Amino acid sequence: MPKNQSGGQRNGGPKRRQPAVALDEDNPIILAFTKYSNELTQKHDRHERIVKLSRDITIESKRIIFLLHSIDSRKQNKEKVLEEARQRLNKLIEVNFRAVALELRDQDVYQFRAAYSPGLQEFIEAYTYMEYLCSEDSQNEVKCVSDWQALQAVMQYVEDEPPKPKDEDGNEVDTALSTPAEESLKKFQFFVDPTEYVLGLSDLTGELMRRCINSLGSGDTDACMETCKALQHFYKGYISLNCQRARELWRKITTMRQSVLKAENVCYNVKVRGGEAAKWGATFDQKPADDVDEGFY
Repeated sequence: MPKNQSGGQRNGGPKRRQPAVALDEDNPIILAFTKYSNELTQKHDRHERIVKLSRDITIESKRIIFLLHSIDSRKQNKEKVLEEARQRLNKLIEVNFRAVALELRDQDVYQFRAAYSPGLQEFIEAYTYMEYLCSEDSQNEVKCVSDWQALQAVMQYVEDEPPKPKDEDGNEVDTALSTPAEESLKKFQFFVDPTEYVLGLSDLTGELMRRCINSLGSGDTDACMETCKALQHFYKGYISLNCQRARELWRKITTMRQSVLKAENVCYNVKVRGGEAAKWGATFDQKPADDVDEGFY
């Protein structure tokens, strides 16, 4: 005999459904949560739009870097390649970064930092690599690239002019008598985070290492030596930073160290083998010891 003879209900009968209570749309709590929901939806949509723009910037920046690596002293195509790369980089600044700046306008940029960080770092890598190649032909011994403030000064924008009003016949109305406040256009900018600049600039060393190896293949041993010196200067500056708690920067410095050793191995082959270094290549089979302390472990 079952212990409960009331159909399995402890209270002695089937449960009755409570009638649905109509929500009061004018309730302050309901209004507050509706507002929060709309804000989160708008933030999510803005985040997705910025991610798509950043993806386009990343893809185009990688293509520009690949274009810059096509420079060959034997083909004498440096000026042509640099001019094309400069135009494509300016287009990224005027179109893609302008669109991101419009999305971030009047917003907390650090809330959306993860959305545009990959594209910004890849762009900084391409932009500084183009500047380094441009400075190779200069008379100055020290090669230089733009700092984050110079890059910030480039990414300044002005609102588009509003369309002029038209009359019934479709002719533009003269607005010369409008007030100065109506004529003034608002300015805005894309914020270049100094941290993102440091991370993006550290990726430049990988391209310089490839530049060093490619120069060996084309027989331009002077470029090998100059590029190796630039890599050593970059590495010396980065290991002087206190970055024990900055995991991403520490990982990039470790990769930078590998690039410096590869470039030094190329220069060693050039010094030892001379003109035959290009035939031997730049093999790098040795790995640095784990117990070597460079000041950032």
